[in-house]
Formats: sequence, structure tokens, C-alpha cells
Amino acid sequence: MSLWIGPAIACRAAGEAGILREVGTTNERAVRGFADAITRADLEAALEVCDPEIEFLSMLGITGRRYVGHEGIRQYFDDVSSAWDEWRVEVHSVTSGPDGRVAIEMTMHVRGLGSGAALSEYAGHVWTVRDGRLLRNELHREPGEAVAAVGAAT
Repeated sequence: MSLWIGPAIACRAAGEAGILREVGTTNERAVRGFADAITRADLEAALEVCDPEIEFLSMLGITGRRYVGHEGIRQYFDDVSSAWDEWRVEVHSVTSGPDGRVAIEMTMHVRGLGSGAALSEYAGHVWTVRDGRLLRNELHREPGEAVAAVGAAT
């Protein structure tokens, strides 16, 4: 006897298992890969998708400044681990614009180190990608803004 679980459940299960991570353009995979690396606290995986000249601004970053280059990404991971006991990125969408920039819409879930205080914050990023690696991002706080900024249909 086989059990039919339906396409929506099968797709969700495949995505959670990492099976669907390879879907999308090279640029989209780099953007999604960075979000996945943050959730797994996997610095090496993050560096693999970051251009050596990356300029990254985080919505919930500790310093409020851009993290520049691979050394900046290392500092970002150090900052995150010094402030947050949990840091998880829930990706809602990853969308390419006609110019190659990529919008990601997500909710970041964090729990304070020591305090245990939980916070969830929506964020949209528009990424400029060079040779399949993340170069620079701009932040958006409202749903749909990032997708609109890359010129993709909502």
C-alpha cells in the first residue's frame, strides 16, 4: 500500500530536506545559499557564495555598519554568535530581476544570548551578484519592496 501525500506536502518536505536548493538561477542559489549558511551557522558555506569584495548590511546586525570583504563576513558571524543564541532565516521568496539583481524576502528569527528574548523581523534584501557570488545588498523593511526594487512582477 502506498501513501499519497499530495504535491504541496511533497514540495514542502523536499524543500526542508534540501532537495530543492538547486532550483533557480546561479544568482538565486547564491542568495539562498547565504541565508541557509546563516541558519546553519556555517561560515565556510557563507564565504563560498560571497565575493571577496562583498559589502553586507544586516537588518539585525550588532554594529549597524556594513561588513566588508570575507573578513567582514567572519566578523558578522562572530557578532551574531556573541549576541544571539539562535539565528534562523525563514525564506519566503527569492526572485531575479531582469538586470540580474536578486530579491530575497524573509523573516529572521533570533533569541538573545543569555536573555532568551525572542524576536522575529521581516527583511527584504536586494543583492547585486558578480560572477555568481554576492557583492552588495540593500535593505527593505516592507513586504514586496525588494521584489519591486528589482523590477520583478509581484
